[in-house]
Amino acid sequence: MSAVLSNVSKFPPIVETLDDLVHQYVNAKQAEEGARKIRVQLEGRIIAMHPAKEEGSETVTLDNGFKLTLTGKLIYSCDDPRGLAAACVGAGWAESMVPVKTELKLDETGAKWLRHNEPEAWRLVAQYVEIKPAKTAVKVGL
Repeated sequence: MSAVLSNVSKFPPIVETLDDLVHQYVNAKQAEEGARKIRVQLEGRIIAMHPAKEEGSETVTLDNGFKLTLTGKLIYSCDDPRGLAAACVGAGWAESMVPVKTELKLDETGAKWLRHNEPEAWRLVAQYVEIKPAKTAVKVGL
């Protein structure tokens, strides 16, 4: 007995149009937003039933075998880091005690400008800069 099927007609290939794909995309985005709203509501109810620590994580093994991890976090910010640093230094604190840091990072706007407008300068800069494509954004509207 042969396992090869004979006389089987081939199905025509599925041809999707851009309209079809955008319609599927819009439906998926709506489903995703609905699921996100439900998830956020459920997170709130879980936290109400089992509050998190102020800072840090706690893992609880549930009767059904799931492990629930709740992580509390506080966000620290300062509207006047220079004033804070000056106050700490003025109090005679060691530099290592001052809770302010200076961060050096690439000025992306300036790098883009150099790349497009100053090829000589860009040749120097380019050896220190990594460029890679970001995710292409898709937005559909009416």
